Amino acid sequence: MVGSILNRTIFWELVKVFLLSLGSLTGLFLVAGLIQQASQLGLSPGQVLAIIPLFVPSTLPYTIPATTLFASCVVYGRLAHDNEVVAIKAAGVHLFSILKPALALGFLTAAVTGGLYYAVIPVTQQRLQDEILRDPEEVLYNALRRDRCIRHPTFPYVLYVKDVQGRRLVDVVLKRRVKLKDARTGTEVWSGYDFVGRAREARLRVDAAENLLYLDPDRFVVYDPKVQGTTASNGPFPIPLPDNLTAGDARTRPMSLSWDELGPRVETLAGERAEKQAKRDETRAATDALPDGEMKRLSQGQDRHFKAQIDNLSRSIRNVQEQFYMRPALAGGCLVFALIGCPVGIWANRADYLSTFVICFLPTVIVYYPLLLAGSNMGKDGKIPLGLGCWVANIVLGSAGLALTWRLLRR
Repeated sequence: MVGSILNRTIFWELVKVFLLSLGSLTGLFLVAGLIQQASQLGLSPGQVLAIIPLFVPSTLPYTIPATTLFASCVVYGRLAHDNEVVAIKAAGVHLFSILKPALALGFLTAAVTGGLYYAVIPVTQQRLQDEILRDPEEVLYNALRRDRCIRHPTFPYVLYVKDVQGRRLVDVVLKRRVKLKDARTGTEVWSGYDFVGRAREARLRVDAAENLLYLDPDRFVVYDPKVQGTTASNGPFPIPLPDNLTAGDARTRPMSLSWDELGPRVETLAGERAEKQAKRDETRAATDALPDGEMKRLSQGQDRHFKAQIDNLSRSIRNVQEQFYMRPALAGGCLVFALIGCPVGIWANRADYLSTFVICFLPTVIVYYPLLLAGSNMGKDGKIPLGLGCWVANIVLGSAGLALTWRLLRR
């Protein structure tokens, strides 16, 4: 009966510290994430307030394990500092009994994190993107008001404006970027422009269904190596919508896929890769049949494009497959952190938050998350098995936690 009361007391102390630290840490993550989203997409204050509830779930898989660690360190550090651990041992209670509440908290938080990843986070990620894209024109206008420019790594155009007056863009310059192959690395990089157009004023219009952005100028002055002069028409100029503003892109991001959607997505990408590979094989066979000359060299050049497309699809497949391992790994991190927090907290023998933060929380987090990110990146690059890469941080710190717990129980 004593053990039951003791365990309940420790467990509720863990829950109180856990909830307090979870609220604080999630708030910090939330502010940082919202600032990043607002700066990248040019969100208005109203849009930022609207996406806050949708942004919270995606931060929890990172804050829940960390706060489990912090709560375990604080509570068991207090027990040791107040000599309650010594009293418990003197009363003949095995130390493993007082570790059970922390393990229970670890299993509970792991289950909650896994449940969030199963469906809640994908749904909120999709709704988050829907909320952002509810008025994509406003997002673009806000970005232009702030930066006077629209530029994206995958966007083949760069748009500059001198001023934004309501829905009117003043002194607009549109440039189309060119991709060239880097002679040293063999990769394609943006280099220079093959089209430059300038207008005194213009307006933006988004066709979300077609994923097109229309620039409607009064009149374009074109600077082109082949054509130069002023356009007679003031019709809208269509350009592809940046990837971060396309609804289709949001629906196919790995984080936006529920657990049941991951498998079909991998099959879809694998089918697309197989089609590209078949076309590449057909092109190779046709190229081999051509006589030596300019036509054969041009045909051989197509092989590099097919290879780039196949490599891109392979990376996309690995990014989706990573979710099969990363989501359980992050959930399992809760139990790992609980296993580390108990013995370290008892040995640290500190009752204040700052000492616990410096002695246990900070070193553990600094080791765990770089290992997690480095391992997953190496797995996606094919340098190590994907499952091992995602679980290496849990394996390393879990082994350390077991060793520390074993030493604690033997003393």
